[in-house]
Amino acid sequence: MPKPGKPKTIKRINRKLILDTMMNSGTIQISELSKSTKISKTTLMKAIKHFVDIGLVTIEGKGDSTAEGGKRPNLYKFNPRANYVFAVRIFPTEILAVLTDLKCNILDTQTVMINGNERIDIVIDKITRLYQDMLNKNDIKNNKLIGIAVGTHGITNFRDGIIVTSPHFSSWGENLPFRDLLEEKMPDSIPIFIDNHIRFQVYAEKSSGIGVGVKNIIVLEGGEGLVAGIIVKDSLKRGMHYLAGEIGHMVINPNGAETCACGAKGCFEAMISVNRVLKMAKERYSKNKDSLVFEDRSPEDISIYDIFDSSNKGDGFARGLIDDVANWFAIGISNMILMYDPELIVIQGIYDSAGKYFLEGLRKRINNVSLPRINKDVRIDYSNFGKEAATLGAASYVISNHFFNNN
Repeated sequence: MPKPGKPKTIKRINRKLILDTMMNSGTIQISELSKSTKISKTTLMKAIKHFVDIGLVTIEGKGDSTAEGGKRPNLYKFNPRANYVFAVRIFPTEILAVLTDLKCNILDTQTVMINGNERIDIVIDKITRLYQDMLNKNDIKNNKLIGIAVGTHGITNFRDGIIVTSPHFSSWGENLPFRDLLEEKMPDSIPIFIDNHIRFQVYAEKSSGIGVGVKNIIVLEGGEGLVAGIIVKDSLKRGMHYLAGEIGHMVINPNGAETCACGAKGCFEAMISVNRVLKMAKERYSKNKDSLVFEDRSPEDISIYDIFDSSNKGDGFARGLIDDVANWFAIGISNMILMYDPELIVIQGIYDSAGKYFLEGLRKRINNVSLPRINKDVRIDYSNFGKEAATLGAASYVISNHFFNNN
């Protein structure tokens, strides 16, 4: 049972617990629900009546009577189609949108292309059109939406819905009021959440990915840029100035020759960038023409996936390139381990396709970089999500926020 507190707070906590339990159950009767939640049957009946009245719970017939006989109890079931969420991720050259139910099942997915550094008015217009099209296609009314969430690039003021700065969209300038601009095009009553996409991605791992049940998680997405989503003690970290996770510009090689997009040398992002790896491969072509990396392709035609594939097939040249990247990853990740002491680090983005050789090499290097005598016991693994990670996390965030605050 909840600890003594304000009646409204206890009521909200009880309803959240009931919904959480029912979301993960099939049909269930009051006695079973009471055992699972430790909430009295009287309190449960009041909450269930409320959920039935608003369509969140349906009555699915009668259960078996007890050995003593008596009336057969009602069977209740959570209704995931009572409400919906519209979630978006803005990529550098495309916009991905999904429509989900209350269990984050994707009902519809659409993608539209945009130009690099696309104008904000065009981006807002495309999101609005996706929203209208997907609701019309699935015959869903606006009042059935509990929230809209958009994962963006760059430093994002979550509280005010402002994109402070976005490296991929310099035309947006600074302190862009993204949420206000979107609200002008959307129905007034629907809450809108704007955040850096990586925070929704770590939320996805926590809520339905490989981080379920884990309290301390870091998600790394790297290859073209580098950013981290951080959850510590079940709490999503953003920082005072929304800079938490902007690890790409942490200097890990002060003597490095590689210049980062920010203008500094030796940044984490620059040292593990796909462009740097491909550049090294091309520069060393003359001495490694027999490598699988260059099989049936010229140096100009190779991709990072050719290097991944060749390293996993045992090619020495490819493995040397991957070893270099793994070394820099190990240094950067070791710094993050010392800062946040996570249980789990999840690799997303381009490098989650690197395969077994990269991942095993990274795991071995982590414990040898900093405090080698201490067993840091950090699990490092690839994400099971694809491009939908941010949108699924965004939908999950909206659902959690809605039921905690409003029910």
